[in-house]
Parts: sequence; structure tokens; C-alpha cells
Amino acid sequence: MPRLKPLWLHLGDLAGRLRCAGHLGIASDFDGTLTPIVPEPDGARLAPRSRDLLERLVARSGVSLAILSGRRLEDLEERVGLRGVFYAGTAGFETRDPSGGHAVHLPPGAEVPAELREELERWCDRFPGAWLEDKRFSYSLHYRAVERSAQPAFGAGVRRRVHAHPRRARLVHGKRVFEVMPAPPWDKSSALERWLAGLPQEALTFYFGDDSNDEPVHARVRQQGGVSVAVGRASSHAEYGVPTCADVAWFLEWLEREHAAAVPCAAQPAEAGRKA
Repeated sequence: MPRLKPLWLHLGDLAGRLRCAGHLGIASDFDGTLTPIVPEPDGARLAPRSRDLLERLVARSGVSLAILSGRRLEDLEERVGLRGVFYAGTAGFETRDPSGGHAVHLPPGAEVPAELREELERWCDRFPGAWLEDKRFSYSLHYRAVERSAQPAFGAGVRRRVHAHPRRARLVHGKRVFEVMPAPPWDKSSALERWLAGLPQEALTFYFGDDSNDEPVHARVRQQGGVSVAVGRASSHAEYGVPTCADVAWFLEWLEREHAAAVPCAAQPAEAGRKA
């Protein structure tokens, strides 16, 4: 994957693109992007500053907001706590649109096999610090607290067990976590497409994400002419990079100010003509 451009060195270019956009779409991952990664997922909290910022953005005319996460949909909605937002949980398999419409993007009978869950739970029991998080349509195998010398063996066993069910399950490796997903080809980029379909054609889309399951989204956003920003990664399919979650908050505040001050490109030639 290519190296990233430092976001803060390209604000002039982005301000120009923002002025020429008739609508602003902002989409983001949650853990590791809007909030720092914490040892236990239940400990993640959206800072008041970030919540207030997102609330202001979603209330602005000409702005749409989406949050896509590997968390269960209900958990994500509770932690963000804002209406008028497009939410995607379980890495896109479950969505709720801004008007409250709920959808599950998984054909009947395509769930991860129950026997695989049991195998993975038994495997976690063999490694102190490993545990399985049930997300209804997928499972997360957390191993951040596993002794570092034992982590390769843990990962090898997880891969072996998941690969024994090639038509029913697939594996995504994140930051000290394995995501065991249903096999059907649906992910966060698929959920993003669903959200984008409801935006005006002239919308400029920004996406922020920090993990490997955000890479398909970064690639899709760039293909469609949007702005993709990776958080805490040296290389990515994104175009730009920032070091931390705090940089995401600062940049979103910058976006808010620029959007408020923007004069549409189409209006600029007419203004120039009157001055002449």
C-alpha cells in the first residue's frame, strides 16, 4: 500500500475542493478514530468535545453524517447518541438510516456456524487474556491481553479453525483482534455505498478510519472522488494520514469552520464579473 500524505500539509487543496462541493458527507469509524482504542471495548467513550462537534455537524444544512463500526448496532447508537445519523454496525451487516429505517444485510442461513463459535470459545479458554465477543452476526476474538510470546500460536489456531468453514465464515485481522465474519461479500464499504446513494450527486465525501477493515472503504471513497483519511497508519489505501484521534477531532472542527465560510465555486465568477 502507498504511503500517506500528511493531512495538515494539504489544507489549502482541501479548502478549494470543499468550496466547490454542493454538499458535505462525513463518514467515520468509531473505535480508534473518534475514540482511542482501550483495553476493554466497554470502556470506549465519545469525549464531550467530539459529541458536541458531531451534533453541530449533523444539524448543519448541507451536511450528512455516517458512523460505521464493527460494534453491534445498538451499542454504537448508544455510545454516539445522536439522531439524524446513518449508522452501520457489525462492520456494515446491520444499518439504520437517518429516518430510523433498520436493515440486516445477511441472507437467511448465511450466519457464522454455531459450531465454529464453540470451537473458538474453547480455543480462547486455552490462552489467558483471550476472549470472544458476540456481536450477533459476527464474533471478535480479542487477544490484546494474551502473553506476547503466545500470540502467534493463538492466531494460527484461529486461522485454522475459521479456514475449515470457507463457505460460511471469513477472517479479518485487526488491531489485536480477529473478526470472524459471515462469508457473504458485504462489509463497511457496502454499507457506505448504501449511505452514499442517499446523498446529492455533488456531495464531497470524507472518510476517517484506522484499521484494516477500513481499507476497502478508503479505496471506495477515493474511486468516487472523495477524501479518505487513515488514522495512525504509515501506509494505506487512503490518500491522507493523521497520527491520532485528537487530529480527527481537530480536522472535523476545521471542516465545520470551512463549510460555514465556503462560497460556492459557481458563485465566484459572477462575483468577480460584478467587481470588474
